[in-house]
This record gives sequence, structure tokens and C-alpha cells, in this order.
Amino acid sequence: MVLVSTSDALIEVADSILDQLTDLEKLEYNKKGRKYRFVNNNFQRIREEDKHLIINPERLDDYSSVVSAYYILRSIGGELFEKYSDFCLSVIGVARELEVNGWYEEGSSVTTAAYAKYNPIEVKEEAMDFFTKVTDTHITQGLNLLVISKLNFLHTDHHIGTKLEGYYMSQFISDYYGEDSLLCHDILVALKSFVHWGNIKGILYKLEVPNINTDEALIKSFEKFPDPLEDFKVHVYNRYPSGTSKYSLLRKSIDVLADSNFSKLVPYPPVSTANTSSLTPPTSPSENYTKLDESFFDLEWLYQLCHDIEKNPIKYHLRSGVKSLSAEDPVNLSELSNTYSTHIDTILAFISLYMNIFEDTGGNFLLQHSKIPKFNDKLIEKYRSMYDSLEEVSEKVKSYKEKNWDDEDIVSRLEGEVNTPSLYDSVMRMRELFKDDYE
Repeated sequence: MVLVSTSDALIEVADSILDQLTDLEKLEYNKKGRKYRFVNNNFQRIREEDKHLIINPERLDDYSSVVSAYYILRSIGGELFEKYSDFCLSVIGVARELEVNGWYEEGSSVTTAAYAKYNPIEVKEEAMDFFTKVTDTHITQGLNLLVISKLNFLHTDHHIGTKLEGYYMSQFISDYYGEDSLLCHDILVALKSFVHWGNIKGILYKLEVPNINTDEALIKSFEKFPDPLEDFKVHVYNRYPSGTSKYSLLRKSIDVLADSNFSKLVPYPPVSTANTSSLTPPTSPSENYTKLDESFFDLEWLYQLCHDIEKNPIKYHLRSGVKSLSAEDPVNLSELSNTYSTHIDTILAFISLYMNIFEDTGGNFLLQHSKIPKFNDKLIEKYRSMYDSLEEVSEKVKSYKEKNWDDEDIVSRLEGEVNTPSLYDSVMRMRELFKDDYE
């Protein structure tokens, strides 16, 4: 038995730990035909490694990104180079910019030559010849597409869907490469690789999304990244982040109904004036009946949540935790949904019943949304007391309409009969509390 000194033993232990950490960085596994790799302290799915951009920041004179991007586009085949050469030049030009400036998404869809699953060296000569045609316009256009894809990711969790997703992506592809390019499957396939090469956090940071998890190195590398178009920065707030659309739908729907003609006549919570205990079950409730509590109709949690999401969208993004996007602890959306599940279901039911019982609410377009429950006997039975309350108001309104009264006169006549806060009152109180959100 060979005895070693304490210091030598500690060195051996340290080396062993470092070796284990190195192995962990490379750790990957396969599940149901899909490959996952340990990246940023999480397992992330690795897609089509033959479409990963190869870079070599230590040897930029190799032009690895140019050759790799050219190889990927050439492997797609079709009519890309013949019919859409400007598109190809944009992709290849931006690939080089990503490599030179450090704007790439490390460890996901970008790799180094040492870990590459393909070798594009056979096309290097023609790739370099093609690269000489790249102009500043090509690079600008390619970077715009990259930024748009990150906006898509922010709002939908997808850079590119099964088709060109999002208004801006379709508009810019059409403007740059012609309307027929929207129908080109090869462009869609190429984009599905290209848009994943850019660094998500860096580009969202340049879009001025607040509280992105950045560091000094990332900020420094993106100093040279062109400032995104102002329209793109505004669009950050035009939709809610992925995973939170139902909260936007709830508030938008309630706002629309509050602005409808008869919202001042509808008690909120909806309690029938003929039966003040209508939130309790009827004498013989059906099995489907849901006993309601006035707290289920509370709106303040919803308006406060929407306010918070609008102020800090990345904290609420579906994959904020997995991709370490937020500088603050991300919200667990499953826990959030479970906390307010009864409130959400109740308010959605109220929205559906209201829009189907009253005419001209201005919200018919909302009924097309899959999250709004269908108006049927099952919904009515489940929320019988709410239905009765709304139907009672509707019948009074109809009786005056039959006498040819106009809406304003009907409201003036019946408003005094509402002994509890109306939907209008409840929403106006929320708008006052969160008036900054309506400016």
C-alpha cells in the first residue's frame, strides 16, 4: 500500500471532481428518439445536429460559420440558391456576424468543430466564393428576421411554427424575397435552423425586455448589435409572454363587456335581485352544478397579475426557468394556474354566458377563442345561478326594447334597481386602481 501526503490526496480528489464536472457538461441522453443535453444547468432538447452552425471563434480566418451555413443551406436543396439567393446571402452573412461578435446561442444549435456531427469542408471553396456577394443589406435583413424570431419565441414559445408564424415574419419575408417566398417550403426549413443560432437573451436584451438575465460579457458582445426597429420594441408589449395568454384574454374580455351597453345593469358578482341567495345551490341541484362563492368573481388579482406581467414579461415566460432568461426568480405558471383555477373557470363561464345572453356586447369575436367555454345546457346547469341572474336582467331589457326604448333610456330606467356594484362599477374601480395600464 502506497501512502500519499494529505496535499497529494486533496489534489487527486479535486481532479476527480473536475473530471466529473466536465462529464456533466457533456451529459446527454435519449428519450423516445429525442436527444437531450445538459446545458445551463438544465436538460434541453437537441434538434437536428446536422443543422447546427459550426463556429471557431479562436480561428476566425477559417470562416467556419460561413462554410457551415452554406453547407446547411445546400443540404436543404430545392431552389434556395437558384431562386432565393438573397435569402441565402442573408443567412450566411448573419452566420458570420454571429461568430465574429459572439451573438450565437451557445450549447444549443451552435457547436464548435470539435463536437460537430458533420464536416462541411468539401464545400469551403464554393462557400467562400458565394460569401463575397454578401452586402450590408443582406446582413440587416437577416438580423431583422433573427430579431422577429425572438419576438415569436417571447410570445409563443416558438421561433418558427409549422408555417411562417407571426405578422412581422410573414411581412418581412415577403418584402425582402417576394410574396411567393411565403409558400417556399425550403425557406421555412432553412429558417427553422437559422433562427435558433442567435442568442435569445442577447437579442431580448436589445429589444429592451426588462430584467433579462445578462452578464457583463453578454452586454459587451451585444454593444455592436444593431438597435432593433422601434416597431419591434413596441411589439414586445402587444402580446403577453408564452404561457400567460389566458390572463390577457380574461382581462380583455371583462373590459369589453364592461364597455357594453347594459353592463351598468348587471350585478357583479351576478346575484339575482329576485333571489339574493342565488349563489347557493337550488333545492335539487344537478350533479353538474357548481356552488359559487362571491370571491370567485374577484377581479383585483387578475388586474394586478396582468399589470405585473406587462411590467416584467420575461419573469412569466413559459421557459424562463429552463433557459435561465429572467434576472429574477421566474414564476411557476403551473402553480399560478392552480392557485386561481376556480376563479379562472368562473370568470370564463361568466364571459360566455354574458356574451350569449345579451346582444351587441361587442365581444362576439371573443367567442371564437378556444378558452371561452361553449354556451350549452351543460354550462347553464353548471352555473345555473349565474345564468338565472343574467337572464333576469336580459328579460327586463327585452321588455323595454319591445316598447322601442333606446339603450340609454333602458339603462336610466333600470339602473336604480341594481342594489349591488354592477359589472361596470367593478371594472371602473379596477381601471382606476391600474390607470397607468390604460394610458
